[in-house]
Amino acid sequence: MEVFWNKKHGLFKDASPVAGMLDEKAIQEILDVGLLRWPYFMLLKEGIQPAISDFTRTRNVRGQGVSGFADARKVRRFLDSGATMKLSQLEDWHLPTRSLMDEIESRLPAELKAYVFYTPCDNTGMLPHRDPSHVLALQIAGTKEWRIYDTPDKVDSRGGLLPDLDADGHSHSFVMEPGDVLYLPHGIPHVATARTGTSLHLTLTLTEPAPLDLVESVMEGFGAEADRLEAVTSGTSTEDKAEAMTRALLDHLDRLDSDALVDSAVARMRNRRA
Repeated sequence: MEVFWNKKHGLFKDASPVAGMLDEKAIQEILDVGLLRWPYFMLLKEGIQPAISDFTRTRNVRGQGVSGFADARKVRRFLDSGATMKLSQLEDWHLPTRSLMDEIESRLPAELKAYVFYTPCDNTGMLPHRDPSHVLALQIAGTKEWRIYDTPDKVDSRGGLLPDLDADGHSHSFVMEPGDVLYLPHGIPHVATARTGTSLHLTLTLTEPAPLDLVESVMEGFGAEADRLEAVTSGTSTEDKAEAMTRALLDHLDRLDSDALVDSAVARMRNRRA
């Protein structure tokens, strides 16, 4: 993986079992149960999301009307017309996905989030776009054609849709089958279209600590020393307090271990998710 990480995409054929992953039968059962609620799911067709009220309904919960629950009949109507259903935050409610994420998180210093894309044949859920995080995609069912645009002028760590991108100007194209795994560094434009049957794939986003995350961890670690300085500098001038704080912070930075700082930042990011 080091050959690819943060450098280029990698396609790994038949690299992962799909048993236990969320499948089409389970998705249909979840719809029928009626507890699925926005924003744990949404519908997309070529990057466009219909009004939430167009595919949800209000349910009575302990005497209160609660909106946003999936309306199975309306959702299926959108699926029949080619819409993609995106299921979000699987780590909150699907144990096999949570277990897979735990295993990956034990090996990589990153915050993970999980999504499933359920796309009818010959349809595209999202237009060409970039993700601000690294991506691991596991094809669970059906097939999906991916087009990658990794020429230097198109790669940018900022995420977002790219409506002006020439969809035919891709640098790589391939079809993923069940068990195939794709790695994409952050910022590489891509688009995916279901090809054989209904496509179902799991996407894991892997977000490394940004500079601000590291700074926040530094200051969190410095908190106890700042509290001590608050007591010992009481009654002194603001300038003296600033000088004492600067000296203490520089000393704290000098003693800081970079690996420990990364671990602390990653732990804060994962706690934020929880």
